[in-house]
Order: sequence, then C-alpha cells, then structure tokens
Amino acid sequence: MTLSKVTAFCPGHISGYFRPVITGDPVTSGSCGGGIVIDSGVTVIARPAEKSSVCVMRSDRDGSPHAVSNDSPVIRQLLEELNVTASVRTCCTLPLSAGYGLSAAALLGTVHAVNRLFDLGLSPDECALQAHKVEVSCRTGLGDIAACQGGGWVVRKGPGVKAGIIRFLNNQTIHALTLGPLKTSSVLSSPEMLTRITAAFPADQPGNLSDFFACSRSFAEASGLISPDIWKVLIACDANDIPASMTMLGNGIFALGNHAKDLLSQYGEVYSLQIAQTGPRILEEKS
Repeated sequence: MTLSKVTAFCPGHISGYFRPVITGDPVTSGSCGGGIVIDSGVTVIARPAEKSSVCVMRSDRDGSPHAVSNDSPVIRQLLEELNVTASVRTCCTLPLSAGYGLSAAALLGTVHAVNRLFDLGLSPDECALQAHKVEVSCRTGLGDIAACQGGGWVVRKGPGVKAGIIRFLNNQTIHALTLGPLKTSSVLSSPEMLTRITAAFPADQPGNLSDFFACSRSFAEASGLISPDIWKVLIACDANDIPASMTMLGNGIFALGNHAKDLLSQYGEVYSLQIAQTGPRILEEKS
C-alpha cells in the first residue's frame, strides 16, 4: 500500500545529569546519565515530495500552531542519510532549546514516520540508531535519542542507543520552568565545558526519583552551568523542601512535588508534565 501521509509522535526528555562519551564514531558516541522521558514531545507529519522541505511549528497554550522555522538542517541530514525526499512538518507545545529533548524527539519521530511512509523496513532499534547518529554528529544532543526509545525515568549505563538502559515507570508529575533558550551545540562543542561536565558526573546511581533529583542537583552545581537566575529559583525550592534541578541542557528548572507548580509559577510559565509510559509511535497513516 502506497501511503500519502504518516503522522508520528515521539516524547521529549529532560536530562538531569550526563557524562559525554565521544569516540570519533557517532554510533558508539553519546552519553551516560539519567533523565525523565516526558509525555509532551513532537508530532511529525511526513509526506512524499520531489524535494525535501521542513517546517518547524510550535502550538500555543490555546492550541494555535505557528511557524518557528522553515528549515531544520538536522532533519534534512536525516532525510539524506535515509536516501528519501519528503515534506516534513514538526509541531511541539514546549519551548525549543530549553532542555526538553525536542531535537531528539523531532529526529526520532521523523525517522519512524519516514520509515513507515516509504516502507524502509527499519526496526525500532535501527530507527533510533539513524536518529542518534545525526544528533551526535550535529551536537544537538548526546543521550536523548537513547532515552526516548521508551518511557519512564531512565538511567543510561553507557553511550549510544544499544547501551544498557534502566527504566522506572510511574505516573508522577514533573513541573518545569523555562527562563530562556540555551543552545545545546554551544555547550557540547566546548572542550572546556565537556571536561567540567565529565568531572561533575555523580558517583552514585539513583534507585528512586528522589535520589535522581539529588544526583541531578549535585551534578548541576558541580558542572558550573547554573546561571544566577536559575540559582534564585533553586534556592527558593530548597527553602520549601521541593526537589529541583536545572534542565540539561536548557536555561530552566524542573521540580517534583505538589507545591512545585505554585512556587515555579512565581517566576514564569510552568509546564506540568507526566512521565511518559511509551516511546515513539505512529498516530495515523493515510493512503
């Protein structure tokens, strides 16, 4: 059956702590670390086309979408790697470049949509590998693709999509605040920052969500990435016994607990996010 359109969805990911592993090969490069796969992510609509094009959309709180960009070099590179030409539209509700793993979600959602659209025959693991290679080579992320293959809050024990990943599924709500964009590539392309981040990696592996927030916070403090504005919010969270840390890599905070939303809302717009139960999936296909 020839398809005219495929719609896919991939959840996003908030990274709490990570250790870069750069080998020179995108397949084995990536990061170890821990993070939370979130139920908000990227919806991708792919259609066959004579020439590839990409439109990046974001929906407001009222659901009205508007164009953020009329191109995406990373998605274009992915289409070239897959040897297909397609019209791709991505749409999200969370802010871009804010530590929500939306670059990874867009790539992984796109490869799943295109795989189904053109009947490429790629397995889910192969889809993830294709997206991971592009993400790492473009330095838009290191471990988000691996995490977004499934749901839960996760501990990635090695780099790449084939490394061991421990997933903990529950239905707790995470509250997040964004104070502005932070370009991931600007941090991941800095040897000095990568050295500092590597040294900050926590020695202990979390066994529950409270431990995860503690590991994330110690990492954030040791990494030197926390800005004065983020410190102000984190101190307020501490004063109210709210587990919180910095979104990696984004100029924002994520927190846990019933009182987190009210406190964070004093500093800006808060996003209440559930822990995702699944990874990428096909939502619709039309012949």
